[in-house]
Amino acid sequence: MKSGTESSGDTSLTTFGQVGGLFTSGLRIQQTVTTTDYSTPKRAARGTYTFAFTGADGKPVSVSDLAFTVTDIDSTAGDFWDVVELSGTFSSSPASGVTGKGTSDSPATAISSDAPAADTTSSVGNLNVSYQAATSSVTLTYWSNAQSYSRVDRSQGIYIAGMKFSVIANNC
Repeated sequence: MKSGTESSGDTSLTTFGQVGGLFTSGLRIQQTVTTTDYSTPKRAARGTYTFAFTGADGKPVSVSDLAFTVTDIDSTAGDFWDVVELSGTFSSSPASGVTGKGTSDSPATAISSDAPAADTTSSVGNLNVSYQAATSSVTLTYWSNAQSYSRVDRSQGIYIAGMKFSVIANNC
């Protein structure tokens, strides 16, 4: 797995206009499978992305009431089938096009191998997530469950939108 598309090699995370039908921008996570065309590596080829909360001094801080939406969890036959897992203890609410809770035991994934959703306007690929306990980081694991490839590009992308939290005061 590598960041970016097959052709771009772009390794940066970028913000993207409106996503997930939420009328807000999102952080785009885009990656592509790098194995041979007909290989189906599944979870063996995955990207891991950690959101770490730090203070101005660079030291970890805990946040409470962390909430965000993972958007555009979808699939296209012969191309990609998004699968998302999050670390920690949280509650989640999948939209109609998503099955699973977003845990390693119940990953969030598109309801079938061919369930595309419009990146910007569709909310069917959304997973709303909220952490009740304090946390200083969250790791997102992202991979493709595609069963076969039809020689189209093998890039896939999701977005993180509406992240909000409260900082827990450490020096009061």
